[in-house]
Amino acid sequence: MTPAQYPPPRTVQRRRNLREEVAESLRNRILTGEFKPGSRIDLVAISDEWGVSQLPVREALIALEGEGLVMSYPRRGHFVQALRPEDIIDHYEIFGRVAGMAAARAAQILSSEQIHELETINEAMRAGKDPENQENYNFQFHKIINSTGSSHRLISVLRILSKTMSLRFSEIIPGWDEQAAEEHDEILEALRQGDPEAARTAMENHLSVNGVRAAEALQRVNFFPEA
Repeated sequence: MTPAQYPPPRTVQRRRNLREEVAESLRNRILTGEFKPGSRIDLVAISDEWGVSQLPVREALIALEGEGLVMSYPRRGHFVQALRPEDIIDHYEIFGRVAGMAAARAAQILSSEQIHELETINEAMRAGKDPENQENYNFQFHKIINSTGSSHRLISVLRILSKTMSLRFSEIIPGWDEQAAEEHDEILEALRQGDPEAARTAMENHLSVNGVRAAEALQRVNFFPEA
């Protein structure tokens, strides 16, 4: 099997409740700039748009407030919180630290078959052209490492970090796929050598530098409000 023939990962999602679905939709609309900083999120309009009661929308907004994406004001409603470049950079630096823990553990226990699968996925990502498939390859690459090297607690934290700032790198960072594949090569080399500290460092660098790239890309399109 050649790398380019690696099948695009099938997206199998657990059944989510309405609150999670509405929260994901609103999160994406905020992070893509559709909902501008300072704008009010109309609970009634969102409820009508989804054809649901106001309860799951209100629950979704409470969840997004916990993520720092919206702010609620008594008798006024929920408003989109203005993000700064530092918010993006800090998030991915924290993400990198936690994912680095998983990579360090994974370096000690990954099987040769799993490492071969990681290599195959990464080569397919490098050879691919479709942004959605490349995002899926990237997801699968990290999923194998995280699920192998994480405790139940660690995997729950990683899931929260990956969900709460779910930027589509392929859409906002030119050449992201090539850069990511090269950084995956560094992670893979550390995993092949069974070197926990090298795997930790490579993973931390990979995610933190992507945070910087994302902040720079969003800055170029005036995503952040002027100070």
